[in-house]
Amino acid sequence: MSRVSNDSVVEKTDDSRIEERMRESLEAVGIDPGRVSNKEYSYRMLLDTGLEESVAEELRRRFSLPWSFETDGDLDKRSTEVRGLGEAEREWVVASADEDWQTFENVSPPSESEAQIDEAERPWPRPTAVDRVTGVGPEDAQLLACAGITSAECLATINATTVANALEVNVLHVRMWRHNARELLE
Repeated sequence: MSRVSNDSVVEKTDDSRIEERMRESLEAVGIDPGRVSNKEYSYRMLLDTGLEESVAEELRRRFSLPWSFETDGDLDKRSTEVRGLGEAEREWVVASADEDWQTFENVSPPSESEAQIDEAERPWPRPTAVDRVTGVGPEDAQLLACAGITSAECLATINATTVANALEVNVLHVRMWRHNARELLE
């Protein structure tokens, strides 16, 4: 940016990232390179002026130009035009055309019977509370939680020296907790 004497700021375009060959191609179709670097053109607008597709594509990537300023809402059409999408991505784009995918259902808390079914189908056990480990009281559990250790499973796998240094406690206490957590989980 450059400053003017009356303290108003004048925007200075940064078209220095446009190579000479691209600059010449832009000027040949009547486009000011500064307007491209200021994102006043979309990829579609560049193509519509007759600019070579390879030059338009490079400018789009270099300046993060939008595909188009038009929002016709036709995601079906755009999903077939955008290159590089996999089949699953194309299907998602088409499905996104309908705004129902964004609606939220009113979810009520599960009944007791539903909760019991969910518990029975749970593929992994719940973590064991760290305060169930012998020697770990409520205050110790809070201290361990500060280090991110909230389960006996986590405590059983820690590096005792690292945790002791982080929590500024005696390493022997941490080793004892780790040993007791391992015994609890066996």
